Amino acid sequence: MSNPHRPFIKAWPRIIYVVVGLVLIIIWIGVMLIFAREEVKAQQRNLRGDPQSRLYRTANQLVMKGTLKNFDPVARSLTVSWSLTYVDADNKTLRSLGDTEDTSFAVNIYRDVKVVFERRPLTPEANQTIQELGIFPPMLRIDNATLAPIGVLGLHTWDSLDTSIDFTQAVEDNPWKQPLFGYPFDVWAGSIVFAASDREYADAANLTNTYAFPPDGAVLADSTLNWRIRVQRSNVTCGYGDEFEGCELHLYFTGKRPLLVKFAAILAVIVNWTSTIGIFLLTCEAVIMHRFHILSETDILAVCLTALFALPSVRAILPGAPDFGAILDLIGVIPNIILISVCTTMMALAKLTTRKPE
Repeated sequence: MSNPHRPFIKAWPRIIYVVVGLVLIIIWIGVMLIFAREEVKAQQRNLRGDPQSRLYRTANQLVMKGTLKNFDPVARSLTVSWSLTYVDADNKTLRSLGDTEDTSFAVNIYRDVKVVFERRPLTPEANQTIQELGIFPPMLRIDNATLAPIGVLGLHTWDSLDTSIDFTQAVEDNPWKQPLFGYPFDVWAGSIVFAASDREYADAANLTNTYAFPPDGAVLADSTLNWRIRVQRSNVTCGYGDEFEGCELHLYFTGKRPLLVKFAAILAVIVNWTSTIGIFLLTCEAVIMHRFHILSETDILAVCLTALFALPSVRAILPGAPDFGAILDLIGVIPNIILISVCTTMMALAKLTTRKPE
């Protein structure tokens, strides 16, 4: 007598692996959504600025807004497009300078300079002009009085200038954080110094690069693929007398790989070693333990050859992967290729020696 429940019993394994497959897909999508949400939060943190800048932010302060354009790890250079914003009356919102007629004025921007006291005398004509405008005589200037600014911001909302910032190793004596070699845990660092001057006031004083002042902070917008770039300002030193040491905005950048890149790299190492250990065990069972049915009943040699060429391909598609030679290759690629090559050779010799003569 046939069992009426037998078709249902046979279907159980199929139902189980379908459910397991769906669960794995859902878990993968959930992990990717977590990484996407983390990326959005990182962009929001950059746009708000570092806590020190937000704490002392007041209305009408001028803040540099940088848009991340590209980070080239080979050239070790970060390209940022800068515009100038001002703090609104709520002490939080940043608005583009030049959005109204009252907030439109020319600001000269200089990089990697020092601000010093203005000791050049004013001509009688210039002194009369600034008195008519109702402004104070200049007190600070750029140290290089003949240096041309790298750009002029503030006249229009679309005014911008691009800078290239060199990056170097952030943590010394730590191979895991060494640039490129420590992928995906490498940490980078870079810096830039900004100073500004009021072009209209400088023209009125008939002095170049005078009426200098530092921007009051910086924020970053957008993001770079496979990189997490953060910026932090140092304390703006702007004093007089014996304590005066300059009046510039010092910005310090750090670059790290996002969690998605680290997750992908670690997962690739786990998959590589899992595949390698599986092939190594099959090879030992077939060749050393003389279980020749593994050779005859399965095409294990094709599996070895496929894995031999697949591992470098897996490594090549990792997000932001550097050239060959990183510590990741020494741990999770090169030893795997060597082991699988040995297993492939052993399998091929075993197939030749156990082949029956015709």
